Amino acid sequence: MSSLPGQTVTDEDLQVLGFVPFDLDIERVDIALPDGVGCEWRTLGDVPNSSGLYAFTINDAYSQTVAYVGRTRHLWMVTKGYLPRSGGARGGQRYGRPRHAGITPQRINILITAELGRGNRVRHWLRPTPASELILEEALIRRWQLHEIGWNLR
Repeated sequence: MSSLPGQTVTDEDLQVLGFVPFDLDIERVDIALPDGVGCEWRTLGDVPNSSGLYAFTINDAYSQTVAYVGRTRHLWMVTKGYLPRSGGARGGQRYGRPRHAGITPQRINILITAELGRGNRVRHWLRPTPASELILEEALIRRWQLHEIGWNLR
């Protein structure tokens, strides 16, 4: 059993479900937040221009776990903090800029920062999904028991 938070998964497990991995470019790991220390990052790569599901995985030298799953009306909001065409911004949804983030993105950012401090790798997985199918988020949370063993709260 892994000592990492979440459920053990492989890249192939996630790819079969339609997720694509995106690396994080960690810029700072010393961001003082009300509930802990966070970090700033950029999600690298061409983010799909769609609604979708997203997950964060944690890797150590031995295994990988999925620790958090979420859904969004636009993947650019959780990765870049704005919409690609209109430029409409909602920085509070961006996980990599915690000073301007809402409560959940800040909490997840603090947990990610702790994993980085342990020397673990964190990746952001994205799955373009029609808005009508975003309910799949809960099925994945149940499948991976993330309410019990991950970062998803009830």
